[in-house]
Amino acid sequence: MLFCRPKRRRNCSPYGNYADEGISGTSLKRRDKFNAMIEACRRGEYDLIVTKSVSRFARNIVDCLSLVRELKNQVPPVGVLFETDSIYTLSEESELKLSIFASMAQAESEKKSESMVWSLKERFKHNKLLTPELYGYTRPRDGGGHYIKYGILEIVESEAMVVRFIFDAFLAGFSIERIAEILNEMEIKTRSEKEWTAGSINYIIRNERYCGSVLTWKTFTADIFEHKKKKNRNDRDQFLYSNHHPAIISVEQFEAAQNLLYNRRHGMRGGLPIMQVIDDGIFSGYVPINHHWANDDPAEYYKASDSVETTRIDRKIRRSAFSMFDLTGYQVVRGLFMSSRSELPCMTISADKIVFNSACGRKLSDYSYIQLLLHPTERKMAIRPCNADDTFSISWRKSRTGEPVLIKTISCPYFGKALMQIMDWNPEFNYRIIGTWIECGPDCLMVFNLTKALPIAQIFDDEDSESMRRRRVPMCPEEWEETFGDEFYQFSLDNELYYIKPRQALQSGVKCRDAAEQTIPILSYNEIMQNAMNLKTGVVDHE
Repeated sequence: MLFCRPKRRRNCSPYGNYADEGISGTSLKRRDKFNAMIEACRRGEYDLIVTKSVSRFARNIVDCLSLVRELKNQVPPVGVLFETDSIYTLSEESELKLSIFASMAQAESEKKSESMVWSLKERFKHNKLLTPELYGYTRPRDGGGHYIKYGILEIVESEAMVVRFIFDAFLAGFSIERIAEILNEMEIKTRSEKEWTAGSINYIIRNERYCGSVLTWKTFTADIFEHKKKKNRNDRDQFLYSNHHPAIISVEQFEAAQNLLYNRRHGMRGGLPIMQVIDDGIFSGYVPINHHWANDDPAEYYKASDSVETTRIDRKIRRSAFSMFDLTGYQVVRGLFMSSRSELPCMTISADKIVFNSACGRKLSDYSYIQLLLHPTERKMAIRPCNADDTFSISWRKSRTGEPVLIKTISCPYFGKALMQIMDWNPEFNYRIIGTWIECGPDCLMVFNLTKALPIAQIFDDEDSESMRRRRVPMCPEEWEETFGDEFYQFSLDNELYYIKPRQALQSGVKCRDAAEQTIPILSYNEIMQNAMNLKTGVVDHE
């Protein structure tokens, strides 16, 4: 508590009494009364501040000395009297003594902060958790109406229904902003009787307490003087307690929501990402690529592709079907060596993107959307036209009219890393693959054999110049050194798709299916909207 004596003049202010409750004094922030007192002194309303000790004035040596000097240099000066420390700042010998006592006050605060950190760590370690109330829960109270210190959170069912609705809608593909709009349209209020915002919805989705767990020390105060919260990135020991209190949602739902949040930050649309696969037709075993999916684990693609049961057939070729001459020993020259390669469909794959050349654009000029497919075992990729609402559709062009797409780039940093592992490629290289355009009746598609990729190294010229020039240099694989291409009949077996007769249907448009059974219930759009209508009545079906 600080007292201020007014100047001796007519109509002067009465003695001022300034006190901030529960403030540490290590920073000027949030010390509203203290700052008001300093402003009054700057306006010339007081000429003396009386306080018990230096620690009551400020526990930050920089703030303490700078403010005392500022007040002392005013005209007329304002003095500060520290009663128990016997310091009066307008006396000549006060500066050194004040510096010592201010340093002691600051050291005391630092010691208290260390003790608090130790105390919290010990409590967290022994499951003594002070869990504050949050929307959907209440804390138990004793007979006097006071919170029980380590009481277990209890569910408030009327609010828990709203929490379940938020998770259900988010996993079904609703945006955070749209969920807030729906709750406001239904006139559902927060606990503080305010409207829902994207921030309040995001807080609920990210909070692990809704699945019955408690994660300690998610944030901490990094600086006792600035009082700024910092996200804990292994700066403090964290403890995760599962089944700490009754859960409103399942752990699986919470983890799926965190997965979806992470993917949404990387541009993914829709609901929970689920691996898909094609189980019939020419693309049986192919996996449609979601280039926004933040997952670089190649095992996911193998698992999805292997979920399709296929029967391996030892293929043989009737050589007379090609020519009356025996073509044994002849090779099919690689397209990358041909002078007309720029007219062939081609894609270049790097660790973070895929670039298609203008030949791909011309071939697909009549289509607005495509699917990019991968068969990890056969090590082939393919493109097939699709509709906008098909699984993992990729916008190829804005409209079907106008100039064809010259160069198409698809950003896919996570898929690129997974593909590099599948193919055992060097992520520092680019890989160029010549594709084949196939039209067979109503079917049209483009196929790329990844095993025929040409590595391209990026080389920097370190000549005597101000800026280093970057060049891309094709690298001939070791296995290509003594051949021009594949043996003719082996090439024919590997590319039998190209020789299918036009009357034979490829079934290239077979729809995708989930690669694995979904363990988390995902509600439809109509079910979500029905639950929103039912929130007012207190009956929501979230099963």
